Amino acid sequence: MIDPRHLTHLLAIHEQGSLSLAGQVLNLSQPALSNSIAVLEQRLGAPVLIRTARGAVVNDLGLALVRRAREIRSVLDAAAQEASLMRRGRMGPLTIGVTPSLVEQFIPEVMETLLTDLPHLAISVIEGLDGPLNAALLAGELDVVVASVGQPNASPDIAEDLLVSDPFLLAVHEDSALSGRPRLALADTLEELWIVPRPGGSAYAHTQAMFLNAGVDWPKRTFSTNSVALTHQLVARIGAVALVNRITARGWLAPVRTVPVAEAGHRKIGLRRRRTSEDSPSVRAFAEVAAQVFERQSRAAPPFRQSDDRGV
Repeated sequence: MIDPRHLTHLLAIHEQGSLSLAGQVLNLSQPALSNSIAVLEQRLGAPVLIRTARGAVVNDLGLALVRRAREIRSVLDAAAQEASLMRRGRMGPLTIGVTPSLVEQFIPEVMETLLTDLPHLAISVIEGLDGPLNAALLAGELDVVVASVGQPNASPDIAEDLLVSDPFLLAVHEDSALSGRPRLALADTLEELWIVPRPGGSAYAHTQAMFLNAGVDWPKRTFSTNSVALTHQLVARIGAVALVNRITARGWLAPVRTVPVAEAGHRKIGLRRRRTSEDSPSVRAFAEVAAQVFERQSRAAPPFRQSDDRGV
């Protein structure tokens, strides 16, 4: 079995870039730290460091161990926080990651229900894109992530639970000629200014795949942002168009309207958790409330919807 202290020492070397700096952080002499790494390498039967004139760099095996060391550190930090909260009659901590399009319409309703049931629960919400959220989840920095599920190349270390399949719609200005159409095709929109997500998240990947699969060229004019609030304002103020989930669109007021798009498809939304972790009571409570909220929201149409979006 690997001694967790050796992993802590390896993590310090990786973060500091040298044995001498890591020794200072750990309050260990350099010979003692070198001996610790030697014991680890002997236990593994393989080196974990590449020593250079400028310091020490972990190799591929070392990087794999560094990831596990970060998980251990996060678990210990969470244990200390949980013990501190319990001594004060509180519950948690619960740290939730969420992608931008779900922040405004999903998180407030979940928090309202969750904190009514568990008023002493300590919660943190982190907004981000899929890649950074997944990395934080695997490192133990997040307990659960609310995002798209069923994406290609998903990590085998992450378990996913589908909660809702939500249709994509096109958000347009109410004065646009597009707003009066019962249904659109992507080819109808190419002269419009498109608000598109920035690369790096599932929203951009879906938008790109949508155009490719439809055999339609990328829009001639685009504006890139991951801000849901800015997207809403640009549609409302300058008549741009944007692909938006029905759940997200529930909070968008006139003069914005939504119209079904033939090639738009659905977004599968759910929860991501570390496969190797046991859910805490707070994570289980959050998952239950999240499922209830998504079910309610998926049945509710946008209040300003002009067109019938059945069959989308």
